[in-house]
Amino acid sequence: GRPATAPGTAGPPAVARLRAYWLAPPGLAMLAATLLALAIRLYTLTRPGYLTGVTEYDDGVYLGGAIRLLQGSLPYHDFAFVQPPGILLLMAPVAVLGKVSATTHAMAAARLLTVLASTACVPLAGSLVRYRGVLVTLVTCGLLAIYPDDIATAHTLILEPWLNLFCLLGVCIAFRRGRLASSRRLVWAGVAIGFAGTVKYWAALPAVLLLAVCLLTGNGWAGRVRRAGTYTLGVIAGFVVPVLPFFAFAPAAFVHSTLFDQATRANSYVPVSLRLAHLTGLIDVLNGGGHFSLTAGVHSLLADSGAAATSNASVGWLPYAVALLGAGVLAIGYLWEPGRPSPLEWYVLATAVATVAAVLGYSAFFYHYPAFAAPWLALSAGCAVGALASGFAGRPQVRRALIGCCAVVVLAVAAFQVSELRGLRATSVYPDRALIPAGSCVVSDQISLAIAANRFTAARPGCPDVLDGLAQTLVLSNGVSVQGGAASHPAVVAAWQSILSRADYVWLSPSNARRIPWTPELTSWFAANFQPLQVHGQARRLGQVYERVQS
Repeated sequence: GRPATAPGTAGPPAVARLRAYWLAPPGLAMLAATLLALAIRLYTLTRPGYLTGVTEYDDGVYLGGAIRLLQGSLPYHDFAFVQPPGILLLMAPVAVLGKVSATTHAMAAARLLTVLASTACVPLAGSLVRYRGVLVTLVTCGLLAIYPDDIATAHTLILEPWLNLFCLLGVCIAFRRGRLASSRRLVWAGVAIGFAGTVKYWAALPAVLLLAVCLLTGNGWAGRVRRAGTYTLGVIAGFVVPVLPFFAFAPAAFVHSTLFDQATRANSYVPVSLRLAHLTGLIDVLNGGGHFSLTAGVHSLLADSGAAATSNASVGWLPYAVALLGAGVLAIGYLWEPGRPSPLEWYVLATAVATVAAVLGYSAFFYHYPAFAAPWLALSAGCAVGALASGFAGRPQVRRALIGCCAVVVLAVAAFQVSELRGLRATSVYPDRALIPAGSCVVSDQISLAIAANRFTAARPGCPDVLDGLAQTLVLSNGVSVQGGAASHPAVVAAWQSILSRADYVWLSPSNARRIPWTPELTSWFAANFQPLQVHGQARRLGQVYERVQS
């Protein structure tokens, strides 16, 4: 038959288009930044203990919930869970690995997949602005590749990388060269962003702002309304279809857990200056005490964040100054040519402002929250820098110099970050494993401990199914955390005593007092009914295992 391509061509048309996409200058910038992002994030997992050890709290909750889902238990109905169920559905294939192998292997797979999800956001962001040229693409992709909190968040199973992945996927479908695409594409864009909402409700911010773009751009009010309605139907389908089975089994618990318990819980105060330090990327050069240091190494806030330690220190005026400088650059860039910004550029700027406001204003703060703002900040910065560099359109040598300088800065920051992450080490859990016989009923305030020790087994009759100690307290108290005074509720304390009384072993993390409402009476009862096991070496950093006293 006739050959698929003419002699001398690069191959089949699809392959030729793919080569042209990636080998064009903006494509090469995207590719280089993507490889850099992947290298930094994978490097974190090469640190001792970081692939299978205990480095977080949330990852155990999400993987444990996916494993329980595979075993037939439902969140909100059979165990406490305060996030929407999207992450459990995403991790269901990983849970299969935990069932046929070890839960430690499943955790390793979940972490590798999260690295890939975080890395995939780099080319997705780049594809939105590659039509603006090499400089805009390089700034956008480079900033996202080295954004400190995005690197720290990607080290294990956290919601923000998956949230960003589906939000960016939806926005990439919705826009084409800075303009809204067809209504058919907007349906699928809505589906992607709707599913992002099943991962974390914060997806409502980019979803609502994209709806505003549909209503405010284009010719003809009727066409705008039709386009907005098409997009909205996609959002509803993307959210409702995955959520409906869980809502149907426990509607009241679902709404109360995912909305009210999350929104009303009391948390430790985190200063605005520290939040801004994370948002501006200054955690690269600040230590745990909030002091500027280029030699902090593993004591930098970046390295500490990777170990799930968020300081509450005030870090002074520097974050405010850097934030004002960044806001000034964005404002000048967007106002440089008032008629120039496309609907996409205004959209990413509005989303950046909204996500930053959410991170600054929310009652709780953890190191992974700023990762939600990372893609939108990077996109806004790329667009602003591109506008400021437009004055050199007739001087290609200057633009090439700017591109080279940006590339050097990105590589230098990446090398500095690797030096900070080099000394990371997570404590091995295996010394504790031998103390807990396989198949035992284990209750822990931090289930990632049991997962890392391969002692997260199938739920059995009579054994409490506690995956999230904090969520358990919130559900029992109707949204009152330990910091908010849950220990003053006798029914909550009695419920925890009932939970602990049915365990063969109790594994308390060093932070258990933040999740279990200990009272003097509950403490005395626990001491009379459980005895500590002798744990040696580094395993002490992971808390204490207690065995029921045999009567």
